[in-house]
Amino acid sequence: MKGILIPSGLALLLAAPIAFGDAPRERTHGPCFNVTIQGDRVNDARVRQECDMTFSRTVQAGQHNSVETIQRGRVNDNKVRQYQHDWAGSRHHRAGR
Repeated sequence: MKGILIPSGLALLLAAPIAFGDAPRERTHGPCFNVTIQGDRVNDARVRQECDMTFSRTVQAGQHNSVETIQRGRVNDNKVRQYQHDWAGSRHHRAGR
């Protein structure tokens, strides 16, 4: 077993500079995508995109939901779905089971 782990670990160690050699940069060219899914009692999403083409999807299910989306690009596409969820009622119902 040790014979397999040592070469595997060495291969991963040698591949790390290739996989993580570049620092992340903010994109400004090409399409940018943002997907946010929130299912807490209070949901708050802030989306800011500045690319040639921007696409954003936000889904929230909670008692208090809020979204702010700012997109600057040649093509901007944004969709938000918010569902009201009564947390107090569902907790009480679960406790009664």
